[in-house]
Amino acid sequence: MMKRILGFLLAIFAVVSLAGLASAAVGPPGVNGPGLAEVGPVDATDGFPVWYRDKNGLRLEKCIEQADPLCPARGPLPDETAPVSFPGNYPDEGFFSLTSATMDTAGGGKALAVVALEQAFGSGPVADGDQVTFARLRLKITNARDGVDYKFTTPAGTKTVRTSKPGIVFDTEDIGIGGKGDFSGALGGRVGPFLTWDTYPTDPALKPDANGKNTYVGDGTTPHKITGSPYGSNIFRIEGPGINPSATADACPTVPGPVADCVETDLFTVQGKLATNSGVLAERATYSRSSLGSGTVDVFASSESGPQSMQLSDASAGNAVFSPTALEGAGGKYFTRIAFDGPQPPASVTVTNSSDVPASAKKIDVVDRVSGKATFNTDSGVLSVEAVSSDTAGARTLTAVGFGELAAGSLAAGPLPAPPVSVTVRSDAKGEVVIPVEVTGNARSPIPVAAQAGPDQTVQAGQNVFLDGSASSGPVSTYSWSSPSAIVLSDPNAVRPSFTAPAPGEYVFSLTVNGPGGPRTATVTVTVTAATAAVANAGPNQQGAQRGAKVTLDGSGSSGAATYTWTQIVGPGDPRVTLTGASSARPAFTFPLYKYPASSGALTFKLTVGGPDGSSSDAQVTVTPRADTVAVASARYTASKREWRVDGTSSMLAGQTVTVHLGGLDGTILGTAVVDATGSFSIRGSSTAIGRAGQTVSVESALGGTAAGFAVRVQ
Repeated sequence: MMKRILGFLLAIFAVVSLAGLASAAVGPPGVNGPGLAEVGPVDATDGFPVWYRDKNGLRLEKCIEQADPLCPARGPLPDETAPVSFPGNYPDEGFFSLTSATMDTAGGGKALAVVALEQAFGSGPVADGDQVTFARLRLKITNARDGVDYKFTTPAGTKTVRTSKPGIVFDTEDIGIGGKGDFSGALGGRVGPFLTWDTYPTDPALKPDANGKNTYVGDGTTPHKITGSPYGSNIFRIEGPGINPSATADACPTVPGPVADCVETDLFTVQGKLATNSGVLAERATYSRSSLGSGTVDVFASSESGPQSMQLSDASAGNAVFSPTALEGAGGKYFTRIAFDGPQPPASVTVTNSSDVPASAKKIDVVDRVSGKATFNTDSGVLSVEAVSSDTAGARTLTAVGFGELAAGSLAAGPLPAPPVSVTVRSDAKGEVVIPVEVTGNARSPIPVAAQAGPDQTVQAGQNVFLDGSASSGPVSTYSWSSPSAIVLSDPNAVRPSFTAPAPGEYVFSLTVNGPGGPRTATVTVTVTAATAAVANAGPNQQGAQRGAKVTLDGSGSSGAATYTWTQIVGPGDPRVTLTGASSARPAFTFPLYKYPASSGALTFKLTVGGPDGSSSDAQVTVTPRADTVAVASARYTASKREWRVDGTSSMLAGQTVTVHLGGLDGTILGTAVVDATGSFSIRGSSTAIGRAGQTVSVESALGGTAAGFAVRVQ
């Protein structure tokens, strides 16, 4: 689903480049996101929310109607000539809100910012039960500089993003997804409050209703100034080296002082339609009865605040057991109690909001009401559950999920090693309750402390030695080390004290820790040998390192070493790497994904070790990356155009250069190409070499991969 939506928004990016669409971006999230407050009831016709409301009270509905010129962005309909209907003629994605902005950048690049509150389907195609919504935030620059940080300022705040692959800055965040009737996850995204044209709500282009109030917040296509940023930044700005295509000294007038490496725009396109229907959510319908033949049903519902006309009707098959009844309430909360006659309550009821046009309705099953109590005793380990049903006319069967059936309303399970957070009790009349577990009994005793003085060590005379009590467990309050009289510790009360190794011999140290169950004591033996000259060993050369993966160097074979210092020997064109643990025996680094043009690919490191006697020694190790795997998919020569075309793939997804030869790898070069982000390459052009039947081509990658002997098709 994500790849499909990505493709759709990239298609929007293409439209943006041509039509001038625009948008908002990302910023620091607040509680429930910076600006969304509430999700409306689920629409019974398509399974999506009726609306989302922001913290300013603005409600927007999904904007998917056929041929709505003010809502141009949505997925295609199977039949664009027929009305929208679910699920047969319904778009696979649409928007409650969509705002975007684009700008030209240096080197013919484009910049994009998008913020969208979107509806879609988790698996891709339209399918009932697979509905999802999410808040999407996207930032992008093409033809950017590699290894550079770019600062984005948008209506949703600021964010700094580094180029993620050659020439591309790309950052996306999707918050929400959810589904299965729960669409509240999108409230946690960084969308909102909803952005609008700065001429909303009086602009006549936004279709005012009979009362003069606009029914849209933007027309979806026209670049326009906006309002609504909670940060007061109703602009799209990028700051970074070489971002400005014109290199003018004052490219961003909203920034104090002349700023050359900056571009900005205050023009955005905004798509969003004000919600007209309030919808209805049937929250609970439970019945009670004490004898066969009569009882009551309690129904709870909710909708948008404000006057609403709510009605309850019997939705069960067969004869109705009650007449339509109004629900009463205020502030979006509604309730009614009805009496029913007959041996059984209604199987289901329908709550209808007749204030909506067309009327909204929600059907809900009528179940019994289950209540109870769950207790766990820490002394016995027994979980006790008691529950009753509101249907006392007959013997209802109650079951504690995962523990078994209640007998006469009670169940005892255990002993259990630990209590559950809650217990779900279900009735055979479909009622259900989740009961929080109360805990009784005595509190647990604290974990007793245990002393660990670390493993025995062998060191050289004059070496700086560390003792280590960090593996001690429990709530340790104090550490106390004792040492032989000839040795002075740096801090006897520290977790890791140090000392200088004395003359050769065996020395025993004692660690005492205090806390619950303490004191506890452990010992460690340090064997001191005569100092020897330091000899560095950087380990064997490593072959076939995986690009983008962690590589560990190993100098543990060095002898007489008290200190370790690793440095990279950087040759012409070599990428520099960051060594983690450069003063340890086994540092690590991440092998670069891409090879610089002048580099041989291999990286060399030097290890310098120092001995306690003042001696030092150097050694080197070389790490060579694994060659990529290249393959030719097709090779053809068009005689009429004297044109060669060779297509293929590389196992590395982007950045390296592939060279194509006629015949073997020492043959005439037909052309070169750079592997793209999908791992593909293609050369196409003329050459002095003439293609003939029976010829072959070979390819070689700058990362070392080769493929030879692929037959040429002459046409």
